Amino acid sequence: MNKKKLISFEATHPGELIKDELEDRGMTQKQLAQEMGVAPSVLSETITGKRAVSLNMAVALEKALHIPAEIWMNLQMQYELDTAAIAKRQNQRETVEVRIPMRDKALLREVARKFGWACLF
Repeated sequence: MNKKKLISFEATHPGELIKDELEDRGMTQKQLAQEMGVAPSVLSETITGKRAVSLNMAVALEKALHIPAEIWMNLQMQYELDTAAIAKRQNQRETVEVRIPMRDKALLREVARKFGWACLF
């Protein structure tokens, strides 16, 4: 059985989930960084997706937020897999020439705009 794997439209970095946890708990980044024993800049870079969640970061997050390190590592791995699949999908896109009779240019332009097609008139 050949199952087609669904590819996310956008990869979600674990940092977005850290940010959500902070909001839900009413904590600041500075407070969380102190509890984790990391520099605020390191936490900030992780939250903004500029830095991956390393094993050390996952363990520190577990200590501070009581969310298992395994979850943080799995989230990071899924982010990397999704990012790779999205890049692969984008590289596989091809250009196909389609000729459509132009009775109504305005309608054709609207359809092209909605679907992100490039049209040459």
